[in-house]
Amino acid sequence: IISQHEDIWKDDGIFSLAQGVVHWKPPKTAYEALANAAQANLDENMATAAGDGAIIHTYCPDEGYPPLIASLKDKLEQQNGLQSPHVMVTSGANQAYVNCVITLMDEVDNDSNHEKESPQEMISKCVVFEPYYFNHVMAIQGVRGGNNCGGIASTDDSKSHAEGLLVGPTQQGKPDLTWLRSRLEEYKKPSGSNGIRMVTLVNPGNPTGVSLSHAFLKEIAQLTKEYGVWLIMDCTYEHFDIHRNNRDVENPNIPYPCLDQEHIIHIFSFSKGYAMAGFRTGYLAFSSKNGSEGKGTLAYEQMLKTQDTIAICTSRISQMAALGALQAGREWVNDQVKTLEVGRNAILQAMSSLEEIIGGSGAMYVMGKLPDSTDDKQFASSLVEHFGVAVIPGSFCGYPGWIRVCYSNLPPELCLEAASRLKRGILELTKKLPDS
Repeated sequence: IISQHEDIWKDDGIFSLAQGVVHWKPPKTAYEALANAAQANLDENMATAAGDGAIIHTYCPDEGYPPLIASLKDKLEQQNGLQSPHVMVTSGANQAYVNCVITLMDEVDNDSNHEKESPQEMISKCVVFEPYYFNHVMAIQGVRGGNNCGGIASTDDSKSHAEGLLVGPTQQGKPDLTWLRSRLEEYKKPSGSNGIRMVTLVNPGNPTGVSLSHAFLKEIAQLTKEYGVWLIMDCTYEHFDIHRNNRDVENPNIPYPCLDQEHIIHIFSFSKGYAMAGFRTGYLAFSSKNGSEGKGTLAYEQMLKTQDTIAICTSRISQMAALGALQAGREWVNDQVKTLEVGRNAILQAMSSLEEIIGGSGAMYVMGKLPDSTDDKQFASSLVEHFGVAVIPGSFCGYPGWIRVCYSNLPPELCLEAASRLKRGILELTKKLPDS
């Protein structure tokens, strides 16, 4: 959409409130780690003393660069409450999720009744909640096939629908657990297994911008455990729990508490808080409870095969940079996140004339409901063409008639200007501009 209208705005520029990126750069410690690694390869004498800093051109173990793995285990224990987890470094959180889909979702449910069930019924399922993160949907469609491949999921979850997707409803960004229980019960097999293999939850939410409470996370964890279903917790936005909704009153000193249970796999990323999107570094955490026979351990071991097939390992140099970034500490990230408050408030105010808005409590997004019968894709195009500001149409997230606005990709002073354009655009395009 931006490229279609950039000539019109070649002087004033188009402000993007679309892609979920941050306006700051990675910490200095990340670049220092890169420089030291590169210098060790340029200086033969230094290379001798630099250990594996001198072999940045080689593979590392499938699970990741050992010093980074060790630091991540410490981080996960101290900052997330996960005890001795298995860790796997991936090429971004997106690859982490694809690993989960490939490893955990059977193409055909082996416990299905092949005589009584249709081929559509036998396909293993994954639950996402609308509005959903479109890359999750594309991962499932790309791996498991089905209609509408390209990120738009049908909400028809009847048994005549062949996709490996079930799309659940939300209320103000909060997943409907009554709906989820009914689907888990519907797909329950006589053997005790379930046709639903995994449930996906992003918290804080993309695209919702909603940070769910720790009590709610415990509830969905218990529900998925009851039915023997994997829960994939995408924690990419762990540093953006603005009001600490995920605070655990029993463990108040843990910055972002996670649930240490065998059936839960957590996904994390360096792309947002540490601003390292181009380095493509994320990671997975698996429970190590019950040792070699534990569900988390078995999933980790199987997923290493997927990892070896797709990437072998994440770029060693990127992992070294990530290790350097961790040295800056969580407080460094917190200081950067505080700079978003001006833009967040400005965007909320700019969207206040809309009938309904959700978000602003987590991640970096706010969603707004457009007037009935409004084509959200055309609305987004008009915002770019006539007002020089870009947003994401809700249709891309399974929420037609809405828009998603990101307030983190511009520094505060520019975000204020972008918010002014957005407010003017919304008022004019929704016919709510006061008469002059």
